Amino acid sequence: MTTPKLTAKQSLFIKEYLVDLNATQAAIRAGYSENTAKETGYENLTKPYIKEAIDKAIAKRSQNAEITADMVINAIAKIGFSADPEMAVANKLRALEMLGKHHALFTDKVSHVGDYKGDPAGITDEQLARTITASSGADNATTQGGARKSH
Repeated sequence: MTTPKLTAKQSLFIKEYLVDLNATQAAIRAGYSENTAKETGYENLTKPYIKEAIDKAIAKRSQNAEITADMVINAIAKIGFSADPEMAVANKLRALEMLGKHHALFTDKVSHVGDYKGDPAGITDEQLARTITASSGADNATTQGGARKSH
């Protein structure tokens, strides 16, 4: 089975898709109807020969750029830790923020530890106290009713 030849519009779609990886906008810029651009973009991405052409173009672009994740992280770190007085504080803060996010320093994740597997709405004070004690490691941190002792 031979690979279908790309039409002029499909070739332009591929070129435009590589700009921002937005299939709908690429379809519009390639000359497809705005009314059906979303569907056409999706359809083009599901055609194996178009997907293959896109994948090859992305691989070629990455190879030509020779930019690695380490290079990007190092460049950001250079900005963030710059001692140059001409460097804007906002730029340094943004670089440090990006590094912090990369290293997951600013996560809002909460770790829930305990052995209670039931419905949280049905937990008794005693079960709650045991769970808190087990997770905090502070055997004497709770009163008999499960309330935290104030220090």
